[in-house]
Amino acid sequence: MTWRQLTFSAPSSLSSDEIDALCCELVSCGAGGAHIDQQGKIVCYVDSTEADPNTILTVATEAQCSLVSDEEVKEENWSERCAELWEPVTAGTLRIVPVQTNSHEQKPDPQTLLIIPGQGFGTGHHPTTRMIIEELSARAAALSKHKLSIVDVGTGSGILAIAAAKLFNTPVEAIDNDPYAIINAGDNVELNKLSHLITPSTTPVEDLTTSYNLIIANIYGEVLIYMAPHLTKLATPGATAILSGITELVSDSVIDTYVEHGWKVETERDDNGWHCVVLVRA
Repeated sequence: MTWRQLTFSAPSSLSSDEIDALCCELVSCGAGGAHIDQQGKIVCYVDSTEADPNTILTVATEAQCSLVSDEEVKEENWSERCAELWEPVTAGTLRIVPVQTNSHEQKPDPQTLLIIPGQGFGTGHHPTTRMIIEELSARAAALSKHKLSIVDVGTGSGILAIAAAKLFNTPVEAIDNDPYAIINAGDNVELNKLSHLITPSTTPVEDLTTSYNLIIANIYGEVLIYMAPHLTKLATPGATAILSGITELVSDSVIDTYVEHGWKVETERDDNGWHCVVLVRA
């Protein structure tokens, strides 16, 4: 197997939402994975024995992205590049253990969350994921006093929905517009024996009709701004929203938008340039 790492520079005209959509399109065209690195560049990996790198290049260039580098990644170095994804991590009161398949023999316990790293975002290693789980853990006792209705918007790997189900032992609506992420989330839900509480779906947030008193969303800040009226409509009076995926650049805009829609800021924190905000619906 021969892997190639293609790195692209995206034009400033592309929003974070558009870049995210482009990454999904690259994966659908055969890339084994695509993400945004710390410099804001798009990095994708292609198994050249299974997919045509030229197709990936065409899709990226049609989106006005410029090829920065095209490197061969040796098979023996692949696991080293991703080694950090396989290290257990603690977030709040939960211990997150990455595993390779859903046939993993370890039986999950209330404080352990098993996760298969896949095409859905979220292994517990990224600051945005950790911060939300920490905020959920910190509020577990207070929130558990109420009958909770929970939605996880942009569920990705399902990690936050699983964390909420474990912490509160209550059903969680988990939605994502990426069907590949939903497959990954479904595997992780089954792995954690939580299929009775979580059924991941591609239901658009605009089509949700239930009211929720706990909303979780770990998605780009620009998307959170767009979703503000939809999430506000779904929220019951006094509902809590825990939002992350917010960069320093748009953090003020996200908060101002939700305040304009009737939310009050309870907590705001940051970790390595990423922000997490806890809001309460008036």
